[in-house]
Amino acid sequence: MMPRPNRRKVVTERAVRLPIRWRDRLPDPATYYAAHVASLGRATADGWARGCCPFHEDRNASLSVHVGDARGGWRCFTGCGHGDLVAFHCRLHGLDFIAAVRDLIGSGR
Repeated sequence: MMPRPNRRKVVTERAVRLPIRWRDRLPDPATYYAAHVASLGRATADGWARGCCPFHEDRNASLSVHVGDARGGWRCFTGCGHGDLVAFHCRLHGLDFIAAVRDLIGSGR
């Protein structure tokens, strides 16, 4: 008879936790996107600004970012994706979620 595999998960590292209220410590979306999006225009009355998408060759402003909201939503209209400020940072720098949050709240970007 074959032995049963151990079903318990082996923990080799400490549990990774984010600080309490980490979302409140994220940078201002207007400041963050101004530093990371080329040709970012002025925000419209509803808080959206357009710029060139950093994820593909972009001559026209196909990226919209929401600078009037604390979550900092973004959407590329050529199909690159969408999400919030953390998802943008993950994709831009090739980080996982926790590393991106720690980078954003630690470096003050």
